[in-house]
Amino acid sequence: MKPRFTIAVIHRNGLDKLTIVLNSILKVASPNDEIAVVDNNSDDNSIQIIERNKLYKNVRFIKNTCNAGYGYSCNQAMRQSQGKYFLLCNNDIELPENCLNHFESLFESDPAAGLIGPQMYSPKGVKMRSYGTQTPGLMSQLDLVGRPIKNKTLHAFSPVSILRGACLAVKREMVEDIGMYDEDFYFYHEETEWCVRINRSERWRVMFAPEIQISHVGGGSTNSVFAASRIEFFRSRIIFWQKIFSGWQLGILYLWNIPKLLLDWAFYLAATILTIGLNQRLKKKLIDRSMVIAWLLLGKPNNWGLPNKCN
Repeated sequence: MKPRFTIAVIHRNGLDKLTIVLNSILKVASPNDEIAVVDNNSDDNSIQIIERNKLYKNVRFIKNTCNAGYGYSCNQAMRQSQGKYFLLCNNDIELPENCLNHFESLFESDPAAGLIGPQMYSPKGVKMRSYGTQTPGLMSQLDLVGRPIKNKTLHAFSPVSILRGACLAVKREMVEDIGMYDEDFYFYHEETEWCVRINRSERWRVMFAPEIQISHVGGGSTNSVFAASRIEFFRSRIIFWQKIFSGWQLGILYLWNIPKLLLDWAFYLAATILTIGLNQRLKKKLIDRSMVIAWLLLGKPNNWGLPNKCN
């Protein structure tokens, strides 16, 4: 009998986080579900500790020898698994009781549902942005200009344009029809492109389930490598533009967003000097813009970005 769900956790470093998510998975998984951890060459011995102490005997570990990126790792888990559905998870979430049964019932209630996302909350109970109701378009990608576009508030199971990728329930049939994550994306924007592709199909829809509420730390995998992560963000953003938009739209995005980076850098530099570097938010914004500008000026070198990337 084939498994119902394949629950895949994408992991790189953080034993405490990994044990929290695995413990929550074991509470909700049935004997007919399978669990896999894709480890992207963690250097904190988290996987070795788990295996040495035989903490999770029913969990399968897929070990990469380098950091393969989020989308590729999710695809690994889907290729090597048999579930009718997949639950693709960051290692910094915690699943609530009965969520797998709930996801399953939603898939069964709507044959067109190919991807379902839950409402995420911070560990302190603060509601996090988990979906977007506006289809990514030229205006939404113009920094500052696109920010006034607001999400509709959803209180019931509803179709949406995009989902946050920290925890996604996926129907295998949809994956077999339109494909997995696009592996051109290393980190960031892979779920956005997937959602656009799903919604553009004639058969499938992206859905949001506000009644399924999941705890998510957010940013846990990149806080220690903030500057490098901003380069990955902008690299993926450019790839997203190239895949979604026409040539003239791409030209507008470059002509607006690249000069704006320079203006932002000048503003945050002045603000950081005026606050004597005491405002951490301003400092992080300055680091963000400085790293991205340097990366662009040097011709977007492939070896810049998150550490230990696969070639």
